[in-house]
Amino acid sequence: MKLIWLMLIVSIVGVSDEEMIEPEQFRVNLIKNCEVLMIHKTRDKTSRKKHTSAAKGDCVENMGCVRDITQKELDDMDDNKRYIAEWENPIWCYVAVGKKKGWVERQFLTDEPCNELD
Repeated sequence: MKLIWLMLIVSIVGVSDEEMIEPEQFRVNLIKNCEVLMIHKTRDKTSRKKHTSAAKGDCVENMGCVRDITQKELDDMDDNKRYIAEWENPIWCYVAVGKKKGWVERQFLTDEPCNELD
């Protein structure tokens, strides 16, 4: 019985964590209007990519972002080292475009609000 309660509590906590991800959606911010968003299988620039239907200005679901270096580590670096570390360790966001899910570098996304009508 205790195991069932524990599993129930863990599932509720897991759901509320996902609901607190902000923003819930990102707007795609590509350089050219004719490009589509490419999502990576892993957080690696050389990993396999998938095409999506999302183009500049479209909205994608945000499932969480991460960087492989801490803010404290970045703050402790001089400007030149910090610039290189930020380039080598970009912020990656796990997004959903329809049924496709994958990783995108944060630089291709913006926090602009998404309306239900988009």
